[in-house]
Amino acid sequence: MRQRVEQLDGLRGIFSILVIAHHHNAFRDSIFYNNFFVINSSLFVDFFFVLSGFVIAMNYVEKLNSTESFISFIKKRFIRLYPLLFFTEVLFIVANLIGNQSTLKNATDLPLFYYLQSGLDTLTFMGSTPILGDWMGINYPAWSISSEMISYVVFGIVLVLLPAKKYWVFALISVACVGFIVFKDEYMLVYDYGFIRGLLCFCMGIFTFALLREKSFTLTLYEIPYLILLVGAMYATHHYEWNLIRLIFPVLFALGIIIFASSSGIVTKLLSSKPFQYLGRISYSIYLNHAIVLIFVNICLFRVLKWQPTESRIALSLTISIVLTIFYSHFTYEFIEKRFGKFLKNKLG
Repeated sequence: MRQRVEQLDGLRGIFSILVIAHHHNAFRDSIFYNNFFVINSSLFVDFFFVLSGFVIAMNYVEKLNSTESFISFIKKRFIRLYPLLFFTEVLFIVANLIGNQSTLKNATDLPLFYYLQSGLDTLTFMGSTPILGDWMGINYPAWSISSEMISYVVFGIVLVLLPAKKYWVFALISVACVGFIVFKDEYMLVYDYGFIRGLLCFCMGIFTFALLREKSFTLTLYEIPYLILLVGAMYATHHYEWNLIRLIFPVLFALGIIIFASSSGIVTKLLSSKPFQYLGRISYSIYLNHAIVLIFVNICLFRVLKWQPTESRIALSLTISIVLTIFYSHFTYEFIEKRFGKFLKNKLG
């Protein structure tokens, strides 16, 4: 199997934009938020976890076999994640502290201690655990980066200690995660036990890779039916208020990876085109940047310019937010992800 599946990068780019739409929720009665698809677009974070498990397994499942290779693996993942995580968290803290001294201060008056502790929670990769607190982070999407890093550590430990039984161990971890979710009666775990949700999806990605390594498929005809199935599942989840039925989404996203990795249809070709590949390339920046852009745009339009929140203006604010996030993310990708990442790589070896 080739080391990169382009159409999956395209999917990651599209889903990162849909997460922006989900978090554009200042006006919850607007048709641009209050619909089954956008409300449930937070589930696309689970696709990122599944795809991450798939890609990491594809690139490392045969390489992690010693303590040295484990340390090298974690170092590489740290270098990949940390520069942008650090930059966006510090920027958010500074923006909040400045905002608290301005006439645009939010109604809630938060002490400096909150910002420091919340920042520490994020920057130590503990944002998806209750270890340092289970409140919403300052840059609230960053909890998933904590879950990613925890999944990397678990993946590496399993491969180094139990290589011959790795898939059995990942199956056991998956069962334990499902059991915890059922016990809590909540799938959408985020700031408290979000790493459980992330680890379950990550394991699904590992199993997806294992299947595609052993078998090849031709699934072009299933592209459109799969997309209809995915939207239908989101509709059913929303309108029937099923909570634990969301456990089906890691399986659905794994199925999507199988289909689009085994397809050459029109959707696959579209996802492999340059615009969608570009979105996929900068999707990590889009994900960590979009919250502060959304806040900035809404403050400018609805508080400074005093726009009335009509549907057309809400739609315009969403469009501006998406365009600005993509534009801004181009620069953080080039100067923070790549250049700061290169600096860390040279320092850490």
